[in-house]
Amino acid sequence: MIGEQIKIFRRKKGITQEELGRMIGVTTQAVSNWERGGVPDAELLPDIADALGVSVDMLFGRSSLKKLEDEISDELLSVGTEEGFKRAFSLLYAISVGLSGLTTIRDSFNFDSLSGLGSNDDFGYYTRASVDEGTFDIRMNADFRYFFLMPEPEKGCRKNLGSPENLAKTFSVLADKDVLKIIFFMYSRLNTPISLNMIASNVKMDVKKTERLMDRMCEINLASCDVVETEIGAVKAYCFYNESVVIPLLCFAKEMTDTKLIDMGIMFRRSKPLF
Repeated sequence: MIGEQIKIFRRKKGITQEELGRMIGVTTQAVSNWERGGVPDAELLPDIADALGVSVDMLFGRSSLKKLEDEISDELLSVGTEEGFKRAFSLLYAISVGLSGLTTIRDSFNFDSLSGLGSNDDFGYYTRASVDEGTFDIRMNADFRYFFLMPEPEKGCRKNLGSPENLAKTFSVLADKDVLKIIFFMYSRLNTPISLNMIASNVKMDVKKTERLMDRMCEINLASCDVVETEIGAVKAYCFYNESVVIPLLCFAKEMTDTKLIDMGIMFRRSKPLF
């Protein structure tokens, strides 16, 4: 079983017996013997698995989705947050290939390092899919990457998006360029209350106008307002949150009008309407 699995995974990885042998420090003959039915020494199994990019369990023919999920979570827990985010994105890229079936893009970038991206920040690459089973969008460049994945809701997307009135209210607030100036300033600070006067001063805006815009942002739950007692009396202070929502929203808004994106593959095979 182990020898047959080594042969399968070696061929999937596209390496020769000689190359695998060099990676784990054994001869080509040893690899050949394993693939003809021999069994490698137990202490070599982790090195063989690492070289082939699989788990030791997979060398024994034992693999399941649940086990794969456990291995992914364990790996990300073990490497720390910074490296974990990088590794997670490479896994999401692999997921996009698997879901879309666009295997031709797999050879363009290395899953682990995405080394084919180059260093040009002006251009990005994207892959998208919209099918009856769900939607995903992945964008990559040297230093700006994100991924969106949504399995198709049983009753469709429309039911979960709320009323057109509420959506229009949110977009009308964000459509104001002065609101965006405030957003960029507020998110450049730590999540702490900032006085109205300080906001107005930093965005170079009239205090009354700033207050009006801040109150509109509070209405859509983008900000909260408190009254703080100071030596000069009570002043309004605002705090921003929902960073994990605002950042994706702004990213997708930019992507819709971005002309410097290179199509790495799009799959559209819906048989039912989006809404």
